[in-house]
Amino acid sequence: MSVEQRLQRLEDIEAIKQLIARYMTAADKNGDPELMAPCFTEDAVWNAEGIGRWEGRDNIVQGLHETSTKVLSWALHYATQPIIEVADDGQSATGEYYLWELAKAAQEDGSPDQDTWIGGWYESKFRKEGGDWKFSHIELILKLLSPASAATWETPIPPWKG
Repeated sequence: MSVEQRLQRLEDIEAIKQLIARYMTAADKNGDPELMAPCFTEDAVWNAEGIGRWEGRDNIVQGLHETSTKVLSWALHYATQPIIEVADDGQSATGEYYLWELAKAAQEDGSPDQDTWIGGWYESKFRKEGGDWKFSHIELILKLLSPASAATWETPIPPWKG
């Protein structure tokens, strides 16, 4: 691999990290549609068991905005430890990174929003369009969804125990 190819790969990885950061910022701003829409390809898919599955940029943006205003009235997302693999053609990539989130979650009984811990990881696919990296698929795997006041954290049942 030439120096130019190695440099391009590093620039692509950094651009994808910046995309992840912009996505997290949009999510923290109640899924702001103007910030969220440029993060996705037209045919993107977003999925998280227990939250929702949306196909197509417009549906993803609408679904995340609704979730970020009705289900989570406030959130602070941290994406950490990204591992990004850029394909040899430089036009697609995959990535995994952890999610640590502080949130205020709506309660079904109408009581005040509850301080909540959320944790897991993202498995994502990216595609370069017009020189810009975008998400083409996001899979969020939740491992922690628990009231902050709980004596012990509540974690989803692992699939191998269900």
